[in-house]
Amino acid sequence: MKATLVACALSLFCTLVGGASTFSNPLRTRNGSDPFLVYVDGYYYLMTTTWRDLQIIRAKTLEGLKTGESKTIYTMANPKPDGNDVWAPELHKINGTWHVYYSQDRFSWVLTGGPTPWGEYTNNQRVHEEWGIDGTVAEIPGWGHYYVFSCERDELQSLCIATMNNATSVGPISLLSQPLEPWERVEIPVNEGPAPLHHGNKTWIAYSASFCKTPDYQIASLLWDGESDPLEQSSWKKSDGPLFSSANGNYGTAHNFFFTSPDGTEIWNIYHATQNSSGSCGSDRQTFAQKVNWSADGSPDLGIPVKAGEILQAPSGE
Repeated sequence: MKATLVACALSLFCTLVGGASTFSNPLRTRNGSDPFLVYVDGYYYLMTTTWRDLQIIRAKTLEGLKTGESKTIYTMANPKPDGNDVWAPELHKINGTWHVYYSQDRFSWVLTGGPTPWGEYTNNQRVHEEWGIDGTVAEIPGWGHYYVFSCERDELQSLCIATMNNATSVGPISLLSQPLEPWERVEIPVNEGPAPLHHGNKTWIAYSASFCKTPDYQIASLLWDGESDPLEQSSWKKSDGPLFSSANGNYGTAHNFFFTSPDGTEIWNIYHATQNSSGSCGSDRQTFAQKVNWSADGSPDLGIPVKAGEILQAPSGE
């Protein structure tokens, strides 16, 4: 088995004894920030922050994403000299059409595509008019689609939520969460990078807490009570502390998303991390993926960040 693992580490598409597909992290070694991943019709589609454009990478395996086919769907016409213009892209299918939601100049934007993630994207427009970044789409069971994003309230970078009128516009915006706990306020108070998670009969919104340029940038969550109006802050319970924090040489392990394995039986966490022990908000952040486990009470167990280079079994159904 040891010899097999060594050979696997040297192979682009490695397999363990028995033929099970495997992969190693990181999936992206540069420009791996703010990762989003979805599996559709035989392909993984990955988006990360490149700062000046929006790119989609696709491959049939996680390991294959390292050298996967790449497609640029949007480029800034007049980027700023520092290049920090476009970030946190996400792919979401609403009413049969794929859309890419992203942040540009600290506002929320959306591009409209077609019936497949690999199509053309046009009709670039603002989702709403106020300051807002890191937008995501959360489908709350029995209630519909909601747009969740990082907003500014009481001079704090918080989380807000709004009902979606359609794929490109939202209704009134409500406050969802503010960084009031000590572990949300390291260097700068921050709530950002929301990511919906559904399992069993429960719905969470994971989010990133504290400043990204610290090793304490980490993942926490809000749990919906399952009954009350999702627009009401009282309908959500914040976790007692972070669920996922720096470990194993990976720091600032946050701004994540959750994706489902090809056969639909597993939920996986995709996130970014840096090897800079001081933390980082820049292009040196890398993309990692690992399986989500579940506690006896049905809550997510994100575990601890895996070591770079460790060989892992790929999502079920590859």
